[in-house]
Amino acid sequence: MSTQLSRRSMLKWMAAGSTTAALAACAVPAATDSGGGDMADMEDITIGWARHGSEGDVPTETGLAELFKSKNPGVSVEPLVLPWGDYNTKIPVMVAGGTAPDTFGCHPALMAETHTAGGSIPLTDFIDAYGADLNYDDVVYHGDALFDGVVFGLPQKSCTHQLRYNKTLLEEAGMPSPGDLYWEQGADGWNWNTFIEMGKELTKDLDGDGETDQYFYGGSGGTNQLATIRAAGGEVFDEAISTCTINSPDAVEGIKFMADLVLEHKIQPPPEMQASELGINFNTGKIVMAGGTTCDSVRDLREGYELPFEWDFVLVPAGKAGFRCWGDTDQIVVSSSSEHAQEAFDWSVYRSSLDAWEEGYDSGIKLAFSDGPTRYSIFESKAYTEPLGALDIPMIREGYINTIPNPFVPRSPQPYRVLFTVMTTEVDNALRGAKTAQEAADDMCAQIEEILAENT
Repeated sequence: MSTQLSRRSMLKWMAAGSTTAALAACAVPAATDSGGGDMADMEDITIGWARHGSEGDVPTETGLAELFKSKNPGVSVEPLVLPWGDYNTKIPVMVAGGTAPDTFGCHPALMAETHTAGGSIPLTDFIDAYGADLNYDDVVYHGDALFDGVVFGLPQKSCTHQLRYNKTLLEEAGMPSPGDLYWEQGADGWNWNTFIEMGKELTKDLDGDGETDQYFYGGSGGTNQLATIRAAGGEVFDEAISTCTINSPDAVEGIKFMADLVLEHKIQPPPEMQASELGINFNTGKIVMAGGTTCDSVRDLREGYELPFEWDFVLVPAGKAGFRCWGDTDQIVVSSSSEHAQEAFDWSVYRSSLDAWEEGYDSGIKLAFSDGPTRYSIFESKAYTEPLGALDIPMIREGYINTIPNPFVPRSPQPYRVLFTVMTTEVDNALRGAKTAQEAADDMCAQIEEILAENT
């Protein structure tokens, strides 16, 4: 009998003994061997694995499943990749009906929803059974998986939302790069004041027609808006997530800073301009800085998709509370309805591992272009450094370190509605000049308090 099979069998017995109470609470039978010992491991087992994504992600998941099976004979993984909208509709229904795949990925909002519904099992004892072999300390973003100190997931992918800047435009202007300012002076060099000063120098009328056609900042959505509010010392909720606090003086200061970029300093195009439709966007070289994510923007480095200029990442500039960076994880959970909890967990361990990145890379799978590092050790791996060699990889890592709090997404009722509808709409109203920063913040709180009341 192989060492791999014996090891899994041993882990089953260890996990069964330490998780019986927790699994029973989730109506999941503890994983045990019945009489046949390792013979049970020899039976063909198929576990379902689901994630949101596109058709381009299917070969990746199929390839990783084949690599996993080569290390775990008799265990097959059947991937299911669904578009974002379908995934967020179908998975909760499957969880409620007890038909969810053995293991599936959860972005932060779905993670909280699944946990509340009892749709996933605790993994702390499984992780402890692996011990040093799993090295949980190496895992990024523990907070997204933790509920009352208990681990309910391992990361499938993790991202930070930073700013990316056009290195070519900065060099032509003879100006230091934001990355250099950050590394050399930290918050003293890369902050709101520096951001505004650089913006005034690099926002230009290029053709002399009296209209601005190169802006310093393209703006960003709710992710960096919340990071900016937090950099000012503000927050959406109180610690108990029972009261809206985004109309506090600190939070309003962050909203006013964003509005002033448009209305006072004029270094960001106003929302009504529809700048992208005029060809004024980051990819055309007419915007010096814009929001970017370390999971999606990096796809511009792929062969045949490169931008016509050099670019890099930097953190959102520091406010008086320091640097804040949006970060989140798609956590892999084990379904409470799975009949193969141990095998499903074994897959989640592999899918989140450095081995998956490096073995996948050796077989032609480049996770660096779609899935941000799940472990800090991946930042040092050729599977990450070679595809993204043109970028300041330590800067990307800084985003993970400056994701405060962790989890960054508030575990509130309807968090994405709060952040990406209520907050972004009202910040937009401030950017338009339709409301003052205080008025926009007060209206945010009125709507957020209604959401909280709906769920009491």
